[in-house]
Amino acid sequence: MLQEAGRVPIFWGLPGAGVGVDVRRNHSARTRALCTNPFGYHRAMDLETIWPPYGLRIRIGDMELSPVRESDYSELAEIARGGVRRDDVQAFVVDWDSGSDEQIARSIAQYQWSTRANFDVDDWTIEFTVRVGGRAVGIQGVNGRHFSRTHTVSTGSWLARSEQGHGYGTQMRWAIVIAFADHCGASTFETAYVEGNEASRRVSEKVGYSPNGSHTIVAQNGEARLEHKLTLDSVDIARPDEAVQVEGAAAFRRFLGLESA
Repeated sequence: MLQEAGRVPIFWGLPGAGVGVDVRRNHSARTRALCTNPFGYHRAMDLETIWPPYGLRIRIGDMELSPVRESDYSELAEIARGGVRRDDVQAFVVDWDSGSDEQIARSIAQYQWSTRANFDVDDWTIEFTVRVGGRAVGIQGVNGRHFSRTHTVSTGSWLARSEQGHGYGTQMRWAIVIAFADHCGASTFETAYVEGNEASRRVSEKVGYSPNGSHTIVAQNGEARLEHKLTLDSVDIARPDEAVQVEGAAAFRRFLGLESA
């Protein structure tokens, strides 16, 4: 079949049979595009283009942090079976890790969906799947409110029970604070732990956080508990010997409006 594209005749072949194109001088950009892609199809955008946070990769040693994807849900649900807290320690405000395995799995999925649905440049949360040697061990989250003006983020995390006690909590906190300090301009980091959650307290102290007051909250068991706040200036990070490597930070900064494209 012969079709006119500007003044250049395009000879359309059957799919898979090849396409003959008579290219003459003074052809337009549109015609050149048709010569390369005669059916006018657009190449599909990948997920990292649609959602730049997906392009982030943070590595420290044999640990890698990458934003949670739906393909991670089953593995995260598996390592969270039966909950992630030892000795019934009150670690969270939302009681997501109690109930049946199916309820825990749904809580993980629903929360992860909500972080993307509610993402706004002035109030965002990114949750990273943490892997060691390729296996999922937990999640490291980071939240920014009015980040372009405050340069402040808060963090939260959890580890599978079987992965606790190996130093992974400290390593993943190092990874997130160093990545955001060095590549996204974060100057202040905030976190908190519920009274009795000594593992969280020790991790924060190792990374360099300092006490920043306390207040009373209702913990996940419905009881009033003291929550201790901590803060860390980027210049005071107690950096590890291992370097933190980051990919995809430039596209993420543009996504947040921190720099022009």
